[in-house]
Amino acid sequence: MDIYYDFRSPYAYLAWWRVRREQAFSSWKWRWKPVSIDVLLNLHAGREPLAPYVDPLPPPKRKHFLADIRRSANFFGAPLSPPHQPRPDPAPALCIALRLAQGGIAHDRFIDMAFEAMWQHRSDIGTREVLAKCLTSAALEETVIESAVSPKARSELVTQSMQAYEAGIFGVPSFVARGEIFFGADRLDMLAWRLDPTNRTAKTL
Repeated sequence: MDIYYDFRSPYAYLAWWRVRREQAFSSWKWRWKPVSIDVLLNLHAGREPLAPYVDPLPPPKRKHFLADIRRSANFFGAPLSPPHQPRPDPAPALCIALRLAQGGIAHDRFIDMAFEAMWQHRSDIGTREVLAKCLTSAALEETVIESAVSPKARSELVTQSMQAYEAGIFGVPSFVARGEIFFGADRLDMLAWRLDPTNRTAKTL
C-alpha cells in the first residue's frame, strides 16, 4: 500500500495516527512516499511547481478546516497542538525521509518522530536541531541531514511530487492500493472495505 504524505498536513498526521494505532491498518505493509503539498497545489492551480505558496481556501472554508481538524483529532483520540509559528518548512524532513528510503534504510520511526514533533510538541521540523533529535530518537545517524538539506535533495522531492501528480495524486494523505487512489484520512475505512470482499455491504461500482 502506498501512502503519500507531507508532514505539514494535519490530515496526513491523523492518517498516520490511525495507521500506527488501529489494528485494522497497522498490520498492512505501507510504503510511505513523501511529497510536497505546496508543489501539488501549485500544479493543481496551473502554477510552476515552486511558485510562492498561495492559500487555496477561502475564509469560510479555512474556518471550517481548522474546526474540522480539532474535531477529527478529538474523534480519533489524537493529541493535537497548534503548529509552530511561523509555519515550519517541512521540506528538510521530507527530504530526509526520501534519502533514507533511497538508501533502503528503514525509516518508519523517523516518520513517527517528525509527525509527533510537528503536531504534538509544536517543534519546528525545518531546523537541524529538531531533525537531529528526530533521527537520534529513531536510532538513525544524523549525517543524513547534510545531504537532505542540499538543493539536489529538494529537487528530487519536487520531482517525486510532480511524478505523483502525474499519477493522479493531487493531495495528502492519499492511499494507492491495486491501482486505485483513495484521498483523505477519512477514506481509510473505505480502503479497508475495498480490500476485504467479505466485508462489503454495497455493490462495487
